[in-house]
Amino acid sequence: MFIEFVWPIIAKLAETVLGFLPSAIGFAAAFTVLTLFTSQTCNPGRTWWRNPGLATDICYLAIVPFMAPYLRMSLMLIGAALLSGVMTADQVSDYFEHGRGPLAGLPFWAQVPVYVVASDFLLYWNHRLFHGATFWRYHAIHHSAEQLDWTTAYRFHPVNLWLGPFLVTAVMLYFGVAPAVLLFLVPFDSTTAAFVHANLNWTLGPLKYVVSTPVFHRWHHTHPEEGGNANFGSLLSIWDVLFGTFYMPENKLPAHYGVDEPAYPQGFLGQLVHPFRQLIEQSRAQRRVTSQPPAP
Repeated sequence: MFIEFVWPIIAKLAETVLGFLPSAIGFAAAFTVLTLFTSQTCNPGRTWWRNPGLATDICYLAIVPFMAPYLRMSLMLIGAALLSGVMTADQVSDYFEHGRGPLAGLPFWAQVPVYVVASDFLLYWNHRLFHGATFWRYHAIHHSAEQLDWTTAYRFHPVNLWLGPFLVTAVMLYFGVAPAVLLFLVPFDSTTAAFVHANLNWTLGPLKYVVSTPVFHRWHHTHPEEGGNANFGSLLSIWDVLFGTFYMPENKLPAHYGVDEPAYPQGFLGQLVHPFRQLIEQSRAQRRVTSQPPAP
């Protein structure tokens, strides 16, 4: 019975990966080649293969860009099948293709733009939330790269992923977007993520007020006083224009990146445990304060 639920999902996942993975890798490679031309780079002389954080980026790169979306979708679909208890293989396939919820009545090609715009809107506010005091410790890992390039796009703490894009995905599935739409957009998401982090000086002219560009997003990776608390849009910059967080000074390019925290860990494992160490230290400090006798 379990195999009847899972097998259609596995087959569709394999079909999607084989169909779209090569093109996504090709786009990422194209962005890499473009950065070899000094006239196109934002920070000349900084190539990704000489990036001091490359080893850390590779660790994230091996997990996040392609494996995580497919694993996420597999777990969600299997969970939906098991929780329903009565879904047949045909029903699982129908859910995969059309979804279940208010948006499920829309055709596939209508669900695609609805998902792109709605999910990006939710991610904009979610992104701003992660720049707050409560969740910054997890999101700071994404900002920890001191040399920014397309490989940095996938540097995310698991907590940031689960409470960020994964949560938004769950919300969109709940409202009826078909899982097939999400899988169809995986290469698009991976490619745009690489694009906005690429070492390119592209602003796309007036389109910068609508879509995120490399320069737009690179300002977001600077220190807070420079622009690090602006430009929260992942795909669309129009949210920043509408809500007053757009920052792209004319005739100026960002040069320095990273977090404003001395001795921030730059290794993969060190970054994974760093937010929890901060929580422990904060908890100990609070206990010390509360345990002190009141002043006479």
